[in-house]
Amino acid sequence: MALEKFVHGYHLMYEKEHEDGMFYLNDRLESEYAKVFFVYAKNYRVALFEDQSGRKYSLSYENNLYILNRK
Repeated sequence: MALEKFVHGYHLMYEKEHEDGMFYLNDRLESEYAKVFFVYAKNYRVALFEDQSGRKYSLSYENNLYILNRK
């Protein structure tokens, strides 16, 4: 089941099992650092990133919605 949350003002959709990536963007990164991934995804359709534990994620942008997936 997809969950939705506003992360630093960006509308994000993610699955429960990808929640660690959402916490990384929302809680571990300051808004200016997280913004880099959101802006990149909006401009290039997908931004790849890795959290502090080495888990890899993709942040994609489509129809004013950001979608987080684990790689």
